[in-house]
This record gives sequence, structure tokens and C-alpha cells, in this order.
Amino acid sequence: MIKIEKGIVTASDGERVIVVDRSGRLMIYSDGKETFRRSLLNQFLKVGYRNGERVAALLNEKDAKLVAREAYDFLREFKSNLSSYIPNIDELGWDFLIRDSAKLLNIYKSPVPIVPPDQYFPVYVQITVGCAWNRCTFCHLYRDQRYRIIEEGELIKMIRDLLEFFGPSLPSRRSVFIGDANALLIDYTTLTRYLEIINSVFKLPIYSFVDAFLTPIKLSGDKIQGLKKMGLERVYFGIESGSENVLKILNKPMRIEEAIGFIKEFKKAGINVGLILLAGAGGKEYWEEHVKKSSEFISKIELDREDIIYISPLHEYRDLPYWEISKRLGKLNSKEKMKQFYEMKKSINEEYIKFNHRYLQAPVVLYDIIESVY
Repeated sequence: MIKIEKGIVTASDGERVIVVDRSGRLMIYSDGKETFRRSLLNQFLKVGYRNGERVAALLNEKDAKLVAREAYDFLREFKSNLSSYIPNIDELGWDFLIRDSAKLLNIYKSPVPIVPPDQYFPVYVQITVGCAWNRCTFCHLYRDQRYRIIEEGELIKMIRDLLEFFGPSLPSRRSVFIGDANALLIDYTTLTRYLEIINSVFKLPIYSFVDAFLTPIKLSGDKIQGLKKMGLERVYFGIESGSENVLKILNKPMRIEEAIGFIKEFKKAGINVGLILLAGAGGKEYWEEHVKKSSEFISKIELDREDIIYISPLHEYRDLPYWEISKRLGKLNSKEKMKQFYEMKKSINEEYIKFNHRYLQAPVVLYDIIESVY
């Protein structure tokens, strides 16, 4: 079976399945037992489900090469039917993927750090580099990067290069994700100008991260309404915790009530939200408070089925301040973080019903940062 739709080619023999774009880039491969997803920057994930929750593991280069070889050998079984759609089908393999990912990396001003897990097939467009705050005790994503705003000329060149890179496979991209960390923080006039440029080319829904402690000063309700009109579909907030004590430990200067009010402004404008919490934040000392206060935080925002709540196991890194802090607090191991995830998920749903007198429609989903690859 072969299916060709919106720049994507899917081939299957009833057991194995491969998905590539019109340029031959491997996107998804399943051998009938295991499923693998490849990022544009050539990271391979083995994805599946455990106890009903999605789990992912990053492959090493040796295993990734084996998956790529098996996937492309399978694709070439359909060569007679696909050669007109994928003219370079004989050239596809590991070396092709390496060269292709290098081309993409050269387009950006710095490596793409992270995208939310539901953003599988976006066009990533940098309007900022790095993070304007970059002082959280637990986050390593932007440590070595100087924050700056991309110049308009740089943005136009980036978009031109991205169009050339994707070529006939551009229809496979489902959205535009503007980065890096809190891209909506920039001057509103500049932001709207950049969105106009992006919209004029891609004409796709726009997604972005946004913080809830620096950006509220810059964005009012009217401005947020304007962003909706310009195609902003969903924003993602790294809430981390609803506990002020835990936020202090994480060095995240977010005021709870201000953050809730800010998020409500996006919902009022018709923009969906993704709220991210950290399983393990605050360690054993703040376990109960972290779960309780985070659940109360979520309950105060009217959410629907287009919103999403992510709970991400906190990764502790030896070269960051939180590593030593976590020792004092009582670091949670991986099993304990999963236990807290299920406890938090249950508590969020219960607290939401208690506060709003209706069921929470937004899904509460496990999210491991290793799956957030572009």
C-alpha cells in the first residue's frame, strides 16, 4: 500500500510502515514490533507506550544507522511506484541523512534546542536566539548562548533558505514554531512585523513558547488578541510548579496569580495553551506541596480539549546548581518521578472537578524532554 498526501509518502506491506517526505527524509518507521521517529536534525527516537503513557528513548548512532538502513531498504521495495515522487530514492541512506541535517543546522543561528512533543512536523523559525532569562537552576538548554533578537534581514534569509531546504516536501510541515525560548517577549512592533513576514510565506498556524514572568509586562490583552488574528494557535508555558517555594528553588520568579491571569488572557483571545509541570521538582521535601499547589494552579484556568497539560520528569545535570540543591531536598529517582507523575495527574483532575464543578477536558500527558527534538 502506498499513500501520498501533503508532501508525505507512506508505504506499508501490512506489517512494516515507513513515512518519508517528498525529499526522501525519513520521518517514521515501524518494523511491526517497534516504532521509530527521526527528527530533521537526525536524532532517532524509539517510541511506544507503557501503562498507557507514551515513552521514548533516544537511540545511539550505531542503532540509528541500523534503523535507517532497514527503513530505506524497505522503502526501495516500492521503487517502481515511487521513483517519480522520490527521484533520489537510490541515494537514500545514513550518509544522505547526515548531509541533509547538516544543511538544516547551517540555516539556524544556533542549534534548535527544543520543541514541544506535539509539534512533530513544524517549520522552526528563529526570531530570537537563546533565553532572555537563562538563570533557572535546572535548565541547561541555553547556558552557552547569548540572548539576542534576529535582525529582519537574517529572518528573511533564514526563511528563503528553509524554503530551499524543504523544497517539494514543504507541504509535510503542519505548523510554524517560532523560537527560541520565549520569542513573544520581543518588542510588539517587531514581533508583529516578523509574524507578517512568516505568514506571507508559510500560511500555517503558529506556535511558540512564552514565559509567565517577563512577558506579562510586554503583552496586554489587546496585543494578545492581535496575535490571535495573526495566526498564533497555541503557546506553551513552562510553569514547572504551582508552589512559590519550589519556584524559588528553581530560580523562576513567577508570581502565581499574575501567571494565572496572563494565561487566561490567551484563553480569552482564543489561543490554546500548553502548561508544563516538572515531576521531581522540589524533591522529597516539597513533594506534597508541589503536587497540591500545581493542581490548584491548573484548576484556576478554564481549559478545553484543545489545551494540553504536560508533566515532564525533571532531569538533573551535574554542572547546574540544581544538582547540589536536589541532594539537600532529597532527589527523586526515575521510579519516584513516575509515581509523582501519576499522583499529580490524579490530583489535577480531582482538583479541577472540585474547583470548576466539571471534568477537565484537557489531557494530562507524560512528556520527556528527550522527545522534544526537531
